Amino acid sequence: MKVYLDTSVITIYLFGPYSKRENRRLPSVNELFKRINEKHLHALISLYTLQEIYIFCKIHFATDEVGHIAKKALAFLFQNDFELIGLLSREDHLIYNRQFNLDDPSDQPHAISAYPSKCDAIITYDTHFQKIKDKIPAYTPEEAITK
Repeated sequence: MKVYLDTSVITIYLFGPYSKRENRRLPSVNELFKRINEKHLHALISLYTLQEIYIFCKIHFATDEVGHIAKKALAFLFQNDFELIGLLSREDHLIYNRQFNLDDPSDQPHAISAYPSKCDAIITYDTHFQKIKDKIPAYTPEEAITK
């Protein structure tokens, strides 16, 4: 199964061990990455996600540490087996813009990126992706593991 990993899952993978709130989701996310690294799932991550990881660090960490923390987080992420996909072309954005109308416009590029990449699902904790489930299913890591 080819899956697109949303930032909501990746931030738990990277920063969940340091968060009591997200710690409960960490075992499922770790199992998901184990299955990815064992090649049971083909995972895609976009450059949009890398930017959002930096923004996450900017929000949650001291200003003088952001660059170093983001770099270490990305280095850890890149130890995993996934395919990196680029930014949308202007043409793709125009073609798919109206088809992927989400409540959170910042997630629209993720949905659009997953669709022409022929992903079977988006793996996310963001429930608003359910709005486009007729085009591409959205599963939590727990649901993806059981499929």
